[in-house]
Amino acid sequence: MAANEGPAFVPVEDMSHITSKLAELDKYGSDLFDCRRPDLVEKASQVLGLNPISDIVEFAFLFKEDVAIMHKGVLEAICFCYPSSWIPSERIGQSLAEIHAPVADGELLRQMSQRIAEVIATKSMRRHVWTISTTGELSNHPKMAKPEVTDQTTIEDLYFRMETQTTMPVGDGETAVFLVRVDTCPLGEIWQDPARRDLIIQSVDTMSDNVLQYKNLVKIKEVLNKSIAVNPAREEAKRKVFWTRVRLPPPPP
Repeated sequence: MAANEGPAFVPVEDMSHITSKLAELDKYGSDLFDCRRPDLVEKASQVLGLNPISDIVEFAFLFKEDVAIMHKGVLEAICFCYPSSWIPSERIGQSLAEIHAPVADGELLRQMSQRIAEVIATKSMRRHVWTISTTGELSNHPKMAKPEVTDQTTIEDLYFRMETQTTMPVGDGETAVFLVRVDTCPLGEIWQDPARRDLIIQSVDTMSDNVLQYKNLVKIKEVLNKSIAVNPAREEAKRKVFWTRVRLPPPPP
């Protein structure tokens, strides 16, 4: 996580995000939101220069991002329409350390949680979290049916999922708005760039078994590495094409 020098959220250009969020709320209802402190929601709306709003769902409709409010390191309000394999309402009232409890190999993150809570209440911070999924949907709700990874799964069946997580202090030194923008794209688009492809494979290959399991990447790791494995038949065909182009007989393999 680093200091954020830019805007905390993406300006809304149309209302399409509301339609998208309403669709998720219709499917998963109160799984996606809860609020113990509507006064903090109203305070956040005023700091942002908006009309006073105390309803967390109405507040979330003002942004493309998912929204939560932390106070003294405790989650007091949340409306996450695009969660990543967890149920937002179950985290209400939890500390940052408790929220991070399921994170694999996250001991250092949990140890630093109180300090992180103090920092985000005083300055805007940002970090990026990514994974690879079998669906291009913005939501990865745990009740959502997603395609399984099989022996026939290829790069073209997978999607790159990026969360841009940004915090914004409310001004009292104790409260922060937490915004998460989710973007997805076909992994095949990224695979066309060898540098980005190799960076992803290197990152996945160095993840521990616990992290791979937590991120549901165990089988996906195999697909990624299989995509760059040398195919003898394909390499031989390429070799013959090359020598045909230079008008010479190919040397023995």
